[in-house]
Amino acid sequence: MKNNYKIPWHIRQYVKRELMDYKDNKKLVEKYKSNIAAYKGDTRALLLVLARLKYIETVLDSLNKEDREAAEIIFIDQYTQSGAEIAKGLSKKAFYNAMNKVIYLVAREMDLL
Repeated sequence: MKNNYKIPWHIRQYVKRELMDYKDNKKLVEKYKSNIAAYKGDTRALLLVLARLKYIETVLDSLNKEDREAAEIIFIDQYTQSGAEIAKGLSKKAFYNAMNKVIYLVAREMDLL
């Protein structure tokens, strides 16, 4: 059975970028939390980052073990398809299926679909 994870290109690109920035955004939140007084004017930015992180974490937590591992290889470790195949043994089909599934589910979680 073929999964239909088709979404508009601009939404796909936006969500993919958010997923690729996940690790950096987590670090940013930790930086804010450790020195909140220094970032008084950026409360809105912090809230937006926290919301996006929550959407992504909700989706990651809902995935089965294989999809979760693939998502971490793709978006957290940021392997290319060929790199993931060589270093992690993730097939091309599994790579793209997991990537498309996670992007679709995050877009849906963000109410972009």
